[in-house]
Amino acid sequence: MTEKRTHSILIVDDDASFRHGVKRQLSMVRAGPVFEAVEASSGAEAMEILKTRKMDCVLLDHGMPGGSGLDWLSKILQLGGHSAVIMVTGAGSEEIAVKAMKHGVMDYLVKGSITPESLEHAILNALEKIAMKKTIAVQQQKLLDAERHRVMIESLGAACHHVSQPVTVINAYLELMKRQEKSPELQDMINNCEEAAGRIGKILDRLREVSAYRTEPYLPSGDEKNWHDGDSIIAV
Repeated sequence: MTEKRTHSILIVDDDASFRHGVKRQLSMVRAGPVFEAVEASSGAEAMEILKTRKMDCVLLDHGMPGGSGLDWLSKILQLGGHSAVIMVTGAGSEEIAVKAMKHGVMDYLVKGSITPESLEHAILNALEKIAMKKTIAVQQQKLLDAERHRVMIESLGAACHHVSQPVTVINAYLELMKRQEKSPELQDMINNCEEAAGRIGKILDRLREVSAYRTEPYLPSGDEKNWHDGDSIIAV
């Protein structure tokens, strides 16, 4: 038998009877995952809980003493934005809902119309949204890293090109000086310079090999429906 997944839910409301009611409704969900509920009577208490414990979802009351749900929302999200937040209010208000969504709320519920089914649906929907948000952020970071790598490789190739030209000139002049110079001491100095220039040439050859590599596209082709985890592939 497959073990049900457990989601931790923080219920933030100054009304104890409402908190207990929501907790009871969460316990009535049988078919889906298990919801482990924790209660907080204020935004300040919720912050203390979130500082020491990661919660999957926060049910945040809009109208509370000591600051509205929107006031506490920004503070909750500043902790890292790991929790999906659902705003709960005593009266339906499209204005509040729109404002809450703009500030990072994943869903919106109205007291008095909450059922175990609607509560489960809202929580799972919010968790799915924040999981997608995190996935997109990871993909964007990987694309940025791949672009930085591409720019670095191209810059390396350009640097090799510009450095190789003066090295070629130096080698040519050293060869002329070697043919004309009769002093053994100066001949020895020229030989040392040629060896040093040769070492620089070998380093440039290796750097050219690296700059000839190309970065394969990180994202899959458009006909693939799902993204796959992985890093940029470097291939010759």
